[in-house]
Amino acid sequence: MRAPRVLVGVVTAAALLAVAGCNSSSLTKQELVVYFNDNATEAQHVAALHACAHAAPAASPEPITTSKLPADQVGNVRFRVDHANDKDIALLTECLTKQPGVKGFDVPDLTD
Repeated sequence: MRAPRVLVGVVTAAALLAVAGCNSSSLTKQELVVYFNDNATEAQHVAALHACAHAAPAASPEPITTSKLPADQVGNVRFRVDHANDKDIALLTECLTKQPGVKGFDVPDLTD
């Protein structure tokens, strides 16, 4: 009688670990979102992305979204910073503050 209970417990634990493992990549994904002034041009967005693409070794640019909605264009420049340390973030943000049209940046908390 005890063997089936142990087996059920092991199977349940394995299933829970498998489900938890599926979501682990989304929990470790971090990105820095760049926000632009309302009157910033598309060329300024592209220029900021290219100018700061290699500013920090552990930060990598993501492709610019192609949405034509004004709300999407304000924060369409993003950098993956999953493995970036404080120095990498500082180098990246220092570069971004020098770019025309950049209003600010944020690293949203994706664990909500």
